[in-house]
Amino acid sequence: MIKATPLPQTYFTNIVGISIKPDHRRKLLSLELIEVTAKPITLALTDEGWRRAGEELGAEAPKRAGAAGGTLYVALDFLRRLIDHSGTQADDLFRLQINGGDVVSALAAGPSALPDAAPSQDAVATTDADPAILVRRAYQELAGKPGDYVMLSDLRSVLDDLPRAEVDAALIRLNRDRNVHLVPESNQKVLRPEERAAAVSIGNQDKHLIAISS
Repeated sequence: MIKATPLPQTYFTNIVGISIKPDHRRKLLSLELIEVTAKPITLALTDEGWRRAGEELGAEAPKRAGAAGGTLYVALDFLRRLIDHSGTQADDLFRLQINGGDVVSALAAGPSALPDAAPSQDAVATTDADPAILVRRAYQELAGKPGDYVMLSDLRSVLDDLPRAEVDAALIRLNRDRNVHLVPESNQKVLRPEERAAAVSIGNQDKHLIAISS
């Protein structure tokens, strides 16, 4: 909910340290709270999932939540009161990209004043010749829809006229955008040699796939 975009399972295990086992996924699926796609395994909230996650913002901390859990639910309660005060919806709030002090004035003025998702500073500073823009265009050509994962090997084949170093630098820069997700292939055994070679190293980890949600 807070990332407001489909996320690969490797994000939960490798980035935030949350293990979502197959039986956990099956339970969430049976409750129609998530949708799951394969290659790589990607999880997305359904409409019912959004509703249930919104309810959790106002829930009490479960027993034996501990200090970290108790602190989490204090923060969640603050988010719920913020959403109620602003009159906006949780999904609208989490999809926003608001810079600096804009968040205070926008929320105080209510949902009509909330801006559309602001372009990242990278996007503002780029030109048509910027490799980051070319990467986005290549992704749009390859992806069936925004948020779909595309192999970097396929992306590089579209950008074969650009030096690899420029593409790598653009990918690393784009990775800072909250709407861009670079992830490793969860099943390394299925990678072909060209797919391994096309990986970009970020944070001492090879990333093989890219998704751009907007």
